[in-house]
Amino acid sequence: MNAAYLEFLYNLGQFNIKLGLSTIREMLNRMGNPHHHPRIIHIAGTNGKGSTLATIEQLLLDTGFTTGSTISPHLISFNERFRICGQSVSDEDLNRAFERICLACDIDLGLIKPESRDGSISPTFFEFAIALAFEVFRAHKVDFIILETGLGGRLDATNVVDNPLACVLTRIGYDHQEFLGETLEEITWEKMGILKKNSPVFVTQQLERVKQIIKNHCMDTGIKAFFPPEDFSVEYSDVSHETIYRLITRNRKNTELPFEISVSAQSLAGDHQKQNTATALALYYSIIPEGRRLSKDGVIRSLQRVTWRGRLEYLDESKRILLDAAHNESSIKSLFDFLEQKHHDQRILFAIGWKKDKQIVDVIDLNGLKQVDFLPIIQENEKALDADKVIELLAERNFSTLQAIGTAELADGIANKSLPEHDLLVIAGSIYLLGEFLEIWQSPQHH
Repeated sequence: MNAAYLEFLYNLGQFNIKLGLSTIREMLNRMGNPHHHPRIIHIAGTNGKGSTLATIEQLLLDTGFTTGSTISPHLISFNERFRICGQSVSDEDLNRAFERICLACDIDLGLIKPESRDGSISPTFFEFAIALAFEVFRAHKVDFIILETGLGGRLDATNVVDNPLACVLTRIGYDHQEFLGETLEEITWEKMGILKKNSPVFVTQQLERVKQIIKNHCMDTGIKAFFPPEDFSVEYSDVSHETIYRLITRNRKNTELPFEISVSAQSLAGDHQKQNTATALALYYSIIPEGRRLSKDGVIRSLQRVTWRGRLEYLDESKRILLDAAHNESSIKSLFDFLEQKHHDQRILFAIGWKKDKQIVDVIDLNGLKQVDFLPIIQENEKALDADKVIELLAERNFSTLQAIGTAELADGIANKSLPEHDLLVIAGSIYLLGEFLEIWQSPQHH
């Protein structure tokens, strides 16, 4: 994207987060309401939004549809936030969309600085980003739009959509309490804010009290809701070593039909990803007519093609470097469950760093793991917790902790094999840390 345009967008960050929909509604109204699209899938939740989106996206693409998707945040490039048919949009697409929005909203392209904005519209970074998404999707005339909420749901800029085709609630847990509320009940209510009366919702496996809140709300408001294990489920067969997905599908006469599909291997690793996959499959089989759906073999091939960067992703074929965007309590728990399951007998070097507003140390559980040495990473990002504080917090738990190094040193250490001895290197704790590392790792000097 044009550097001046991008700088303008990032400068909007000084206005921080503004919860509410009046500004984005006004922007989109001036743009001709590109968000009035008949096939929008809206996803909210704490963890698993991106993975669920990527699975739905792949299933739709393999069925022959075109898609436009939003994700947040990006790992390396701003363009990643906007996907056309599974690929990041081009600079040209974003530049054109940016200019159209500026024209519609009376932003002076000759100035491109925050004070040049029309006084009647003062968008935040996120509002402008959502406006960009809808403009890009309109230009490409996509068949389906898949929206991932940025923060919460009720007052998130994506919630300008009034009649989604379907909604998804992925796993809900503690995150962004400063905006969404201190209790799980308050956070759940904010996430449920995307639900609309005439739009079915597909709910990933939840804590029982969260599930009950969602179920009661849907019953009270008449929203059609699909829950595991009643409507769809997943289990692992110790005999065949296959993951078995079971769904209740319906024919044109609305007759319930049990449906089962067995998958021997899929690209997204981790038990929690199987729950996300089950939710994506339930949605797919519900919204796509019987005659248009993929065959069972086609679905299996789709699940084997899904990719989602930085989610239990091995960086090398020997599976000695594992990246994971675990950055809050529940995702850190899922990561350590995976390590106990797959790498319990290995010496793990854990490169870690997290944001100032996160509390993740207390949920780190090393039980069942042979050896874990933490390697705090000094990050460039101003939102990152200082590495000395990371060391202090890890030391309070009596975890084995090494001297902090920078992201460039970490990449160099991998390249020249100078890191402390280990069988597996894990890099996790912050999406920003992963992005910082990957940008260096993919640079010419490392490849």
